[in-house]
Amino acid sequence: MKSTVKEFAVGQHIIDLCRSPQQLKTHLEQVLSTHTPRKYIYKQTRYRPAAVLVPLYFKDGEAHLLFTKRTDLVEHHKGQISFPGGRRDRQDKSLLITALRETEEEVGIATGDVQVVGQTDVFLTNTHYLVTPFIGFFEYPYRYKINSEEIERLVEVPLTFLLREDIFEVKSYQQNGYNWLVHYYHYGNDLIWGVTGFLLSNFLSIAFQLDRNQFTESD
Repeated sequence: MKSTVKEFAVGQHIIDLCRSPQQLKTHLEQVLSTHTPRKYIYKQTRYRPAAVLVPLYFKDGEAHLLFTKRTDLVEHHKGQISFPGGRRDRQDKSLLITALRETEEEVGIATGDVQVVGQTDVFLTNTHYLVTPFIGFFEYPYRYKINSEEIERLVEVPLTFLLREDIFEVKSYQQNGYNWLVHYYHYGNDLIWGVTGFLLSNFLSIAFQLDRNQFTESD
């Protein structure tokens, strides 16, 4: 799905970054190396540590993000579009290992094929997972090996498309006494929302100084 420059609320320099593999990698490495991760924990509770990979690659001359559409067989977030990842296993020595292991298990991208450039902020989900996202690049094309029990299909989205304001919206949602500001990204017939919408908005805000880093009325 192609988009034109005039549809963006960001500057031409950001669009140019998203068309240059080396410049984008360098930019994200610099930004994330100076970023102190925040923890968005909306309540004090027991949680299970988890991690996801935000996978970036270049296709047709521009940066893309890789998402997965979950099956109805998984325990949480059935049928939703997500980043590859999951909860930390006891044998995982770090959350980065968790993110890379889960990515390999879900879509077949080998750990050694991912160049990690940093992490963004940490989020507590309403299912009590504390999720740490890592940003990483891999080379395209790639011979994926999709776990059909967990993943229905892959969703490839140009990074510049996600910077558009006309495909992004925020809706208020009340649950358990909290007023959430839920983030929605519309891509054709696909809808990116929920935890992934939060993680995506956080990444875009940190990487490109967008003003999308608000998640509850108290933020």
